[in-house]
Formats: sequence, C-alpha cells, structure tokens
Amino acid sequence: PVLHVAEMFALHWSTVRRLDKSRLQAIVEGLPEVQPRRLIMDEFALFKGHRYASVILDADTRRVLYVAEGRTRAAVRPFFESLGRQGCARIEAVAMDMNTAFDLEVRHFCGQARIVYDLFHVVAKFGREVISRVRVD
Repeated sequence: PVLHVAEMFALHWSTVRRLDKSRLQAIVEGLPEVQPRRLIMDEFALFKGHRYASVILDADTRRVLYVAEGRTRAAVRPFFESLGRQGCARIEAVAMDMNTAFDLEVRHFCGQARIVYDLFHVVAKFGREVISRVRVD
C-alpha cells in the first residue's frame, strides 16, 4: 500500500512511509494508557513457511496491545516489562494456546494470573498424548 500511495501522488516511497509512521505515532500517543486485567496471547504466520509473530490483546476491550516478530519468550518480554510490576500484578487471567514460551513468560511476570488454554489445543494434546498411548498399550 505504501508503494501504491507513493505512485498515486508521485512521491518517493520513503516519504510516504515517514508520513504514515508519523501519523500512526500521533494516533498511538493520543490513546489512553491501558491497564488490562485479562489478556489474550496468540501467534500467527507472517508468511507461508515458518516466520511467526506474536500478538497480545486486552480481552475486555479486544484492543491490540502489542505485536512482535517471533513467538519466543524474548519476543513477548518487552510487553510485560512495559507493564511494570504494578501492571503485571493487575493481570488476573491470560488466554493462550499451549505455547510454552508464552506460558513461561506469563508465569515469570504475572505469577498470580490464571492461564486458560484454548479448547482446540487441549483436545489436540489429549489426542496426541493419551489416545496415542492407548493405541500403543
């Protein structure tokens, strides 16, 4: 889209990108500070293949709070660090798939929070571990 806008207005693509970034920063700075109590964490594929990104949402407002490339502990750690101790202490629950990195980071920063795994991944894990074991026996 940046390239299309640049072509439409006969501007260099970097000029359009700078304008877009400046406008987005102004919008973000004008948003009220968030103090979420319940979070949703998920990962999604950036492209076909194995490049992923992580997203964290406020479960009550459905507002996207954080997006980062990768699905590791290091990828989501800056979000929890930005909340600070008080912000992390306010977190009551986090819904997520069974991503070990997410689980470990939530337990590290928000030890009091309940972790809620989505049903799809719970059933899939049951099928892989329990049903497969029954077949072996």
